[in-house]
Amino acid sequence: MSGNEQPFIPAHEAVPEITTKVIILGILLAIVLAVANAYLALKVGILTAASIPAAIISMGILRFFPRSNILENNLVQTCASAGEAVAGGIVYTLPALIIIRYWYHFPYWESMTIALIGGTLGVLFSIPMRHVLVTEKSLRFPEGRAIAEVLKMTASKAVTIRDLLWAMLVGAVLELAQVGFKLVASAWQAWFVAKRTLFGFGLGFSPAMIGAGYLIGFRVSASIMLGAIIGWLISVPVISDIYPQYVHSHPAMTLVVKLWGDKIRYLGIGAMLFAGVWTFLLLLKPMAISIKTAMKAMRSPFDTSANLSRTERDVPLLVVIVAVALLTVAIACWMEAYFPFEKLLPLSAMVLGGGALLYTIIIGFIFSGITGYFSGMVGVSASPGSAVIIAGILLIALLLQFLMSIVIPAPTATQILAAEGITIFIGALITSMAAIANDNIQDLKVGHILGATPWRQELMLILGVVVASVVIPPVMELMFNTYGIVHVMPRAGMDPSQALPAPPAALMAAITQAVFHRDLPWAMVIAGAMLMIGLTLINPLLKKRGKELSILGVAIGIYLPLASSTPIFIGGLIHLMTTRKSESFEPDVRQARAQRGILLACGLIAGAALLNVVLAIPFSLFRDPDLLKLSIWSSTVGIGLAVIATLGLAYWFYRVVCERH
Repeated sequence: MSGNEQPFIPAHEAVPEITTKVIILGILLAIVLAVANAYLALKVGILTAASIPAAIISMGILRFFPRSNILENNLVQTCASAGEAVAGGIVYTLPALIIIRYWYHFPYWESMTIALIGGTLGVLFSIPMRHVLVTEKSLRFPEGRAIAEVLKMTASKAVTIRDLLWAMLVGAVLELAQVGFKLVASAWQAWFVAKRTLFGFGLGFSPAMIGAGYLIGFRVSASIMLGAIIGWLISVPVISDIYPQYVHSHPAMTLVVKLWGDKIRYLGIGAMLFAGVWTFLLLLKPMAISIKTAMKAMRSPFDTSANLSRTERDVPLLVVIVAVALLTVAIACWMEAYFPFEKLLPLSAMVLGGGALLYTIIIGFIFSGITGYFSGMVGVSASPGSAVIIAGILLIALLLQFLMSIVIPAPTATQILAAEGITIFIGALITSMAAIANDNIQDLKVGHILGATPWRQELMLILGVVVASVVIPPVMELMFNTYGIVHVMPRAGMDPSQALPAPPAALMAAITQAVFHRDLPWAMVIAGAMLMIGLTLINPLLKKRGKELSILGVAIGIYLPLASSTPIFIGGLIHLMTTRKSESFEPDVRQARAQRGILLACGLIAGAALLNVVLAIPFSLFRDPDLLKLSIWSSTVGIGLAVIATLGLAYWFYRVVCERH
């Protein structure tokens, strides 16, 4: 949509936008989506695009209220989608502090402060860029257009929330049977030793992962599955043969867990690192354009003067500047209270603090512009913002390491850990800013198409940030206390095979440790990067055949456990089958069916994730994830029931999405 096209609701037409029901519903959906995406980010390192499901859900609920309008629906999804963005900001980064053992739990106030300050700055930084980005003809805003079209269907009865509620119930019941009562298997693996080589395979049956696979589609889910084959079916036998010390009298499953922790995960980290750096290099030109766009926006900002129409009124620039200044002071106070600058003496704490503050604000603003631009290019879900964040983490780590090498030739372990903590703290703040900007530029484009009032959207975005910032830290703490993260267990006797992989945070931790420790198993990291180089070289040939791979998806698949990657692939297969079947439908029917599939997938994820968080409360309090276990039948029966449930779930998806009536 170019700048001269007319919005759906004309600028001269004033309709209610921020109402009581909008605020309440926006808060509730922000909580649900924040919890669901926090769980997914820890479990599989993937976030679901929240705007479209939030739009459909709000549309279905607001139908029950008289005189509801499309702009109210838009504000609800605007607030709710912030839950996903905040999850991406802190769940992708803060677990790295656990992995490097800087933190031993998630302190609530520190975690909430990072999410709140970083997320709010992300909203504020995107305000002066809004008009320039949403009217830029070269930016397609694919998700923004899709969300606008969904909201325009408000008067249609083609889409209801009944499917969502049923899917939430199915997801919760399956999760209760799997994780709570343990009557249905959540995963199955079989490994054995032949001479000195480990062989085996595994399957996962998680409803949340199946829903995630459906949402990300067949191409990305197939790429993740290819990574799983490389990481487990190929790498485990090869590496176990190279390192025969892993093959001894212990059970094969124990050997696989140890081999993964010592070797395989670094193969995945190397692959993810190359994929991120490669994406970053490819995007240097559009990044330069984005920075230029941001500077242009700052030179000609909009204000609330009387000659501006309703659809062009942002939060006044003076308010934005004052708010950014106050939050900058808040960051400075927070750094003074929590950053261990004193442990890096004889470096000046004032110099370090000032440099860290300037870096955070300047790089945060630039990255917000970059991710906002990418959001317009390819959409929120496909935006390669993680590649930009990797570059930011590397840069601050290298700068700090360089300063330390000058004044502290032989740093102690305490000083190294302090430097790593500072790096990840700054990375978390910047990531929070960039993740929110990536999301809310898309939301502001939706408002531009529909004729919303920008300043009202911007206030609802900040409300969503506040709600998600309050909710997500205790969810992370609950999940960590119940399952552990990567190789870090909060207490003795826990099962390391159930630990949450948290791939993005593990990558952040590995990058930071690589700079300051220089003791990673570089052979495995380089091997992972070489694998990605090979796939990058053959990807153009695959693209010509219509079978292009997601390089980052393959890298994530190498890192993920089979219990996560296989159900994601199952979800992708279901998406492929339903898509092919619906190709014969009329366009309007096809669109309605596609939205129904999105609702089912989101319902599975939300139901399973919410139930998992609820179960984590008694599990954590009693320190026993088997608290509700019912030993009624054998594990073999549980595996059989899991297979039946998965097939039934696939059949149900296919029938609901593809049947015409």
